[in-house]
Amino acid sequence: MPFNRCVVRLKDSHDTVHEAVVHAESLYEAVLLGLNRLVDVGWESDTDETIKQAEVEIHQEPTRHIVNVPELLNWVKQDTMLPGEGTKKEKVEEATWKAISCL
Repeated sequence: MPFNRCVVRLKDSHDTVHEAVVHAESLYEAVLLGLNRLVDVGWESDTDETIKQAEVEIHQEPTRHIVNVPELLNWVKQDTMLPGEGTKKEKVEEATWKAISCL
């Protein structure tokens, strides 16, 4: 998993929301980095307080593709496949009939 921008939030016993932005490869790494970042800027929990939950919001870079639909449908109809294309094509074929009904 690539590094993603993550917003880590937690609410303390005073209902104050604390938030930190980190870059992490996994959910657990994001939580730990977020907690460390909050501590680094001076946040500390009360001595009798246990933080039970942290919310993590993951922001991934958008990906944009432009697909020629008639060419796609022609590809689905073709019997010939390159090595490794079989499973991908099977999944696409299953979805094709639903998609054609809304075109």
